[in-house]
Amino acid sequence: MIDIAVKLRLPLACVGVLVLACVLYWPGLNGPFVLDDWQNIVKVHLEEMDWDAFVYSVTHNTSGMLGRSVSIVSFVLSGLQYGLSAWGYKFHNLLLHLLNAVLLLRVLQHALQLLVPAVDAQRRTLCAGLTAALWLLHPLQVSTVLYVVQRMSILAAFFMLLGLLTYFAIRRETAWSYRYWLLAFLLYPLLQGLAVFSKETGVLLPLFVLACEALACRKTGSSFTMARPLQLFLLVFALLPLAGGGLYLLSHFDQIIDYSTRTFTLGERLLTQLHVVPFYMKLILLPRLSDMSLFHDDVVATGALDPVTALLLLFMLALAGLVVLLRQRAPVVAFGIVWFLVAHLLESTVIPLELVFEHRNYLALAGLLLPVMFYATTYGNPRVSGALLTVFVLVLLLQTFARVQEWSHEELMFTQAVADHPQSSRARTTLANVLTTNGQYDEAYSQLRAAADIDKQDAGPVLHAVFIRCLLMESAPELLIEAARRLAAYPASVYALNAMDNMLSVINSGQCTHVSPEDMGRLLVAANQQASVLENPTMQGYLLRLQGVAAMLDGEYPQGVVFFRMAHEAGGDNGNLAELIEAQINFGELGDAAETLAVLQQINEQRFGSESYQIERLTALLSAARNGAAVPEAPVAELPQPAP
Repeated sequence: MIDIAVKLRLPLACVGVLVLACVLYWPGLNGPFVLDDWQNIVKVHLEEMDWDAFVYSVTHNTSGMLGRSVSIVSFVLSGLQYGLSAWGYKFHNLLLHLLNAVLLLRVLQHALQLLVPAVDAQRRTLCAGLTAALWLLHPLQVSTVLYVVQRMSILAAFFMLLGLLTYFAIRRETAWSYRYWLLAFLLYPLLQGLAVFSKETGVLLPLFVLACEALACRKTGSSFTMARPLQLFLLVFALLPLAGGGLYLLSHFDQIIDYSTRTFTLGERLLTQLHVVPFYMKLILLPRLSDMSLFHDDVVATGALDPVTALLLLFMLALAGLVVLLRQRAPVVAFGIVWFLVAHLLESTVIPLELVFEHRNYLALAGLLLPVMFYATTYGNPRVSGALLTVFVLVLLLQTFARVQEWSHEELMFTQAVADHPQSSRARTTLANVLTTNGQYDEAYSQLRAAADIDKQDAGPVLHAVFIRCLLMESAPELLIEAARRLAAYPASVYALNAMDNMLSVINSGQCTHVSPEDMGRLLVAANQQASVLENPTMQGYLLRLQGVAAMLDGEYPQGVVFFRMAHEAGGDNGNLAELIEAQINFGELGDAAETLAVLQQINEQRFGSESYQIERLTALLSAARNGAAVPEAPVAELPQPAP
């Protein structure tokens, strides 16, 4: 009976922690979609299963460089089960988070067995279990689990952890057995591909493998004495992918490291990350609720190597030095530091992303928790260590509970965000949307004006204010002038483009009569004269498409057609041709619609049928128009959303 109790101790503890996580997170499942959730969810939502529509949604997503098709499949499946209810999407995020905690436990068990084989197995399991439990329950994870679109990060981590478990299994294979070939050349590359097509951070899996090999596995053989099957695996699936990725980065540096649409440079981003990465470390080890937020756009880019930045550079170099120094003396510390830094290698270095986002710590968090839990459970007075650990865990649980409560109420969440981050333009503009929905127009307008004063370059808050004034049937000539000035002086943000797109929608639907298509045309001309736009084909294509919409709404059909065709040529987005066909049908230009449809059919033949779904849909729409069917009504515009 005692042996059975001992064997059941770990499974029962795991179940208890997982149940606790469910209890903590459950209220947050009632929270809203936020930021770019709607843009990613609605675009791929299917009312019922249609295979052609499913394939089209998965293969035509533009998130990231590779489309993130695995994540899109999961969104479609969530939508089929729960419709457009945020609850279902967040529920699936939570289930994946629970699975990841179990996988992390197993990965850490394997790593600790190799890092510190002399330590008692029960203590290693306790350390791995506590680390995985705190990782699961840490308040910093709330902004990943309850932010629906960050399922991309969660799924990438899921397949990376499975990949690491597969690597540890491969490492035990010393002969050329069928099991080795199955694990190394079938399962592992499959998991690597699934990770990458969930989110681009999946490319870090080979680096995690090499980190484990260099640190966790150092006692079982060097690169010169390890078994030949392992040598082949590391060469094919770790070293060659990294070499190929490095060569691709160097040969496509200008396309990948493109800062033309950012308000900061590569140098400024790198200097700023010297502040951001230590800030992440503080959020993990010394968390404070007021420091945490969905919105960190109040972080100002660092423009020079000032004394504080120089000290932080020395700190980061010291961390790297500690890895070398402690590799033998304190391998768990070295491993934890490397884990944390590798997890940040893509999103906290040269790639032109936003400066700060909490979800970038999803896997990284485990690296800093591991050494703390190891020394708390292995050395020192057990009573003192246990007391301190209990206090730390209780503080984390209370913070997670409080943060989940915030995320469960839309207005509370964004009101608190503004209170904690008053210099966040994005927090204020998002709160403005909530206030607008509640009919609190004056308060919403006040938040937008404050946001516009904080960020004097972005035309987004100004255009958002125009949108609200327009819905209230009020003219705002001074805001249009200010928006035009900002668009002419600075690159248009995604937020500004979203606002202009929605403005055109409400003008088309007749909801706005105080802003004309001609007014919108002037704004778009101002935005399209920016040098950064001319250097960015995607941005140029989007603006030309909007100019086409504005021209057609202004009755300039021929000019609108020209803009749509230019948009397609600039950005290569076949969606522009599909939208043009729909516009031509709406204008009654059925012959022109047939000609444009023929062009799309030619492209479809060249691209192996990738546009078959659109062609079938548009052909049916054109046929219905020829038979005198009613033209579909214009969709109602959504409120402008600041996109990350």
